[in-house]
Amino acid sequence: MVVALVWVIAFAVILFLTLQSWDGALGRFFANRVPKHMRSTGDERWVWCPAIAVLGATAIISPVDMLLTLILLAIIIWVVKKLVGISVDRVK
Repeated sequence: MVVALVWVIAFAVILFLTLQSWDGALGRFFANRVPKHMRSTGDERWVWCPAIAVLGATAIISPVDMLLTLILLAIIIWVVKKLVGISVDRVK
C-alpha cells in the first residue's frame, strides 16, 4: 500500500511540474522533436504530461525494472532491425 501511495504522490508531483513547464522549455521541446504527422490540432499537454508522469513515477518506484525493460526493448529492436536488413538483402 505504501508503494502505491508513493507512486501516486510522485505521479502528482511530476504531472504538476510538467504541466507548469509546458509553456516553457518542455512545450518547445515537443514542438521541435515530435514529427508533424504525430502532432494534434488540440492541446497536446494532456497527452504528453501524464505519459511523462507515469514513466517518471514508475522509474522512481522501480528503477531496476524500468532499466531491464528498456534493455530488453533495445535488444528486441536491434534483432528486428538486423532481421529486416537481412531479408531486404536477400530480396534484392
